[in-house]
Amino acid sequence: MSAPAKPTGRRSADQGIDGRQAMWLALKKVPDQITVTAIAKQTRFNRSTVMRYLKALTEAGHLEYLEPPPGRPGAWKLIRDVGHHAPRVRADGSRVTLGEVVGQLWLAMCGLKDFDFRDLMQNASIEIPESTAKDYCKRLLAAGYLRVLTKADPARGRIARYRLIRPSGPKAPQVQRVRQVYDPNTGAIYPAEAGL
Repeated sequence: MSAPAKPTGRRSADQGIDGRQAMWLALKKVPDQITVTAIAKQTRFNRSTVMRYLKALTEAGHLEYLEPPPGRPGAWKLIRDVGHHAPRVRADGSRVTLGEVVGQLWLAMCGLKDFDFRDLMQNASIEIPESTAKDYCKRLLAAGYLRVLTKADPARGRIARYRLIRPSGPKAPQVQRVRQVYDPNTGAIYPAEAGL
């Protein structure tokens, strides 16, 4: 008989499980009596990971902490349900916007015939830093998603123009910390530093 699998903490995007999403769906099943134990058991994430997310959701105004009776564990109640997709929030309750930023850049890439990083920024519905737009283009170029139509020429004040040649699906490819690109549409991973 094999030992039960150990609960896990944070996983990278290409590991196949979105921890926030798993915890969000689990807590939506018991919206009036959310406990760390129940969510940890259902998702097989460790208790500290679950506790961090529940506290972040509380700070963001999605959950309300319910004072426990003596001798009972604390619980939460869902007070702001935003639908199927899990809220992406930091420990202080502020929104995580990185996925939203690359989602906007990707959407613009898919919609434009050719573009430079400034076109992507102008076509986004949120403010995107120039350095982020440039880096995303650079990483997707290295990973084989883009083709250079016009090379940059700083002496002439010209920036590079690109064309998307691998429109793999609606979800934005994600640049990971290890400098690779994970494509959630296909599950493929590509190096993002070749030739940089």
